[in-house]
Amino acid sequence: GLWGLVNNAGISTFGEVEFASLDNYKEVAEVNLWGTVRVTKAFLPLIRRAKGRVVNITSMLGRMASPSRSCYCVSKFGVAAFSDCLRQEMYRWGVRVILIEPSNFVAA
Repeated sequence: GLWGLVNNAGISTFGEVEFASLDNYKEVAEVNLWGTVRVTKAFLPLIRRAKGRVVNITSMLGRMASPSRSCYCVSKFGVAAFSDCLRQEMYRWGVRVILIEPSNFVAA
């Protein structure tokens, strides 16, 4: 079985909304959001059987918007919403869903 899953993949781009291409949004969301959803769905039956844990790493930018980071923020807001929904759905199965929202390590 599998007791724990940690989703930590993430990429980012910089650019104001007006100048960021749709391809930028799609690329970032493909890794950050859809990658998290795909991996979680693939392993969820094993996690549920073990009454395990799903840990999703997002960012403070998954709750708070920031100029020139819209591609990243959109994807991380999505991961936060996905995690909140999953947490409620998995409660009855005894599976815990944890969301970790680190701050800016580069600036620190």
